[in-house]
Amino acid sequence: MPGDGWEAALAKYKEEADDLHAGRTPRVRAGNLVVMDLCNRFLTAKDHALAAGEINARTRAEYKATTDRLVSRFGKNRLMDDLAAEDFEALRADIAKTWGPVRLGNEVQKVRTVFKYGYDAGLIDKPMRFGPGFKKPSTSVLRKHRAAGGKRMLEPAQLKKLLDAAPANLKAMILLGINCGFGNQDCATLPEAACDLASGWLDYPRPKTGIERR
Repeated sequence: MPGDGWEAALAKYKEEADDLHAGRTPRVRAGNLVVMDLCNRFLTAKDHALAAGEINARTRAEYKATTDRLVSRFGKNRLMDDLAAEDFEALRADIAKTWGPVRLGNEVQKVRTVFKYGYDAGLIDKPMRFGPGFKKPSTSVLRKHRAAGGKRMLEPAQLKKLLDAAPANLKAMILLGINCGFGNQDCATLPEAACDLASGWLDYPRPKTGIERR
């Protein structure tokens, strides 16, 4: 029937038929790429990295939050070619309303990573131009932010109180933090095989980077 969209549907099928019959994800032409397409392709790549053990579930969840923000802010059907510097400046301003400079800088980097993937994967023809306003906070801003928060230091007497009150598992975590510089993930993923209790040594590479640590 005229006007029911069959012509557009047929044209789309002809564009995607070869990929569909070969069991591949249909390729999106760069000029037709929308924000949702880019985000879905990026997350699929991160799913593969997660399955291969190259990233952890938390990192994947953080990327998902970033792509959700892009879709919400720009619109899922917004053409990539339509995005301009003012869009990214507005996005940065929106993030800065709720997050401090450290987390703002991390989110700016994640957004840039999404669009770099699009260019490297051939989904967009040229690198995205974010404009001069879409950048991480400066080093001086980060220094002032840290200074405003005061010193984050536990004195020996405070640590002794924590150790006296802590149950066995938490006491072990506190001691690992004090003596080995272990963080939350280090304590949570520490395998028994890494602990030589007789000699008092740990041989445990950093979980994120694999750098050796003894």
